[in-house]
Amino acid sequence: MAPTGPRNGAPRNNTRSAASGKSATRGGIAKRRAGGPIRVDRDGDLDMDAAAANAAGGRGKKSNPAPAGSTRKSTRTNASSSRPPRPTTKASHMVAKMIQGGTGSLHSRISQGIDPSSRHTRSSRPINGTNNKTLIVEGLQHSKARDNEGGGLKELLIFLERKATTAGKLSHSVRIKKSQLKGDLVYVTASKEDAEHIMKVNGFDWAGTKVHITEADDQAPNGAEASNLSAQTQDVKENLRTMLAQRYDPGQKLLNLASLGSDSLLIQMNMFQESTPQKLFRALMVICDEQFKTAQAKRDAISSVTLAGNNIDDVGQVMTLTETFPDLIHLDLSNNSIKELRGLRKWQHRLRKIETLLLINNPIDVSNPSYKDELVSWFPRLQNLSGTQVRTAEQVAAAELANKPTPIPQSGPDFRDINGVGEQFITDFIRGYDMDRPTLAAKYYDDYSHFSLSVNGRSSHPPDIPLPQWGSYIKFSRNHVKITTTHARQQRLFSGTAVIQSVWQKLPATRHPDLATQFDKYIIDCHPISGLADLSGQSMAGVDGMIITFHGEFEDQDPETKVTTKRSFSRTIILGPGAPGRNPIRVASDVLTLKAYNPLPPILGAAVANAAVPVAPQAPASAEEVQKQQMLAELCRQTGMNEEYSRMCLDVANWVFDQALATFHEKRASLPADAFTVAGPV
Repeated sequence: MAPTGPRNGAPRNNTRSAASGKSATRGGIAKRRAGGPIRVDRDGDLDMDAAAANAAGGRGKKSNPAPAGSTRKSTRTNASSSRPPRPTTKASHMVAKMIQGGTGSLHSRISQGIDPSSRHTRSSRPINGTNNKTLIVEGLQHSKARDNEGGGLKELLIFLERKATTAGKLSHSVRIKKSQLKGDLVYVTASKEDAEHIMKVNGFDWAGTKVHITEADDQAPNGAEASNLSAQTQDVKENLRTMLAQRYDPGQKLLNLASLGSDSLLIQMNMFQESTPQKLFRALMVICDEQFKTAQAKRDAISSVTLAGNNIDDVGQVMTLTETFPDLIHLDLSNNSIKELRGLRKWQHRLRKIETLLLINNPIDVSNPSYKDELVSWFPRLQNLSGTQVRTAEQVAAAELANKPTPIPQSGPDFRDINGVGEQFITDFIRGYDMDRPTLAAKYYDDYSHFSLSVNGRSSHPPDIPLPQWGSYIKFSRNHVKITTTHARQQRLFSGTAVIQSVWQKLPATRHPDLATQFDKYIIDCHPISGLADLSGQSMAGVDGMIITFHGEFEDQDPETKVTTKRSFSRTIILGPGAPGRNPIRVASDVLTLKAYNPLPPILGAAVANAAVPVAPQAPASAEEVQKQQMLAELCRQTGMNEEYSRMCLDVANWVFDQALATFHEKRASLPADAFTVAGPV
């Protein structure tokens, strides 16, 4: 159970009358006292009362003969009164509908979705009828879509239908029958089945905000009732804000939500009579969302929450806490009614930063004392569980370091050239592509050569660099993610010298960095391959060739706008022996991929650049220095530490390798992140 307010004793209503000569009145539609009994239609919508069967006046309908031994009397009378008019089928159905729909008090009719007025208008139509349910959606006015045409309502409805269908794993699409925007609220009506799936979208992120969905009260969103509801809602919000302000300690970043059932202001507002505890708690979280707009603002304002003494037996009742404050560090659930682990299981994959969790004076301490081991595995940063230390800060840091993904280690380019063919081709190719493309194509490309271009518009790039325009390239792009039909893919695969020359003429002019002076702007791999097609037809097994892949950057100029743009590229070229009578080297395949500019990794680029710079000869090192360098390199390899920290570790151990390795394992958890290389510790 969730937090509840105090209950006042109330006298029980005795629906039975005292033992007297008077009959008890049960309400409903009174029978006619004169003019004969009400007849039933052929469908039997109304049942004839036994007393009405014996009433004088009117003539009853002839019934079937009574069974043997029955004392039932005939209902036929000899009264001389005229026969009352027989009610039509339509009238009978109307009366039956009133009986079945309920004719009790105004409150009961509203609770059943029946409009209390005698006639439905567009603004007083029942909200939660027999087959439909109306929901209230909040979040549109705080979203990025509010500036769209139509205020973003259309986009919100499409989002709700799509996400509800996906969340429910339905074979049919969820459909919203009607919607209405009133102030900050959106009223949507759907079938009861679809409305249940729409409720699953509650708390989802949309357009920079969270969507909050609640069931609508049985009041229409139009007319005077809506205006009164809006004013009343504002009063409730102000009172709840006041209550939260009284319970907030900014010094300790603590939000005290303990013992809500005995809060005097909530009792004065009759919150526990007019709203369920779950709805009350959801309303409190909505106000917190409005107060703290961003995740960082919530982290800065509130790090601790106490929910002690609220009679909570399942955290699902306060689930919105983890949606509003997912980065809580301290949480107090003491003095509640949690009996089993399943009462906490809904938080298993939430509150990943929680460090303190108090469950003191909950029945689970007696029913399942081993629950603490399970909770420790749920929350990776948990250190204090009900006053018991279950981890140290060092253990948390070591576990996070061990689980931290490390990038794939880069060892520099793999350049295995044969007789300088690769180096000569790359130099010639980059210069020719910038200066004279027709001649380059005529030299290396033939009728069996292929060229294709792919634009990757979703590649990573620095946030301070704007995305480039792709107008000059996009019509030639063969990106298989975007181009999915066979015909379109074939059209964008260019074969033959003449076709490739024609395409290259339509592409913007480029300027690559100079290979001789700016080699750090490139990553180039080159190695031999076998099995290429032999154009001379002499070898059925194929011939040897070479595959070259180089990554880098270039600047181009749009031929129409004359705008210069820097881009990153990757190019994979397969070289093979040329056809008889032509250039000895031919391009069998050329695949060019263009991306937004993103500099090469600095460490790898520096390593490549340093490899190309000649180093002055040094005096030979002593045997002791050589041994130290070997120990230093081995410690770096085994631990993943950089050279500086490895040398410090060896200095502490007086250059005894085993002792230095033991020191590393002892101090590993306390080492800073910058103590390790790109690959991280082994």
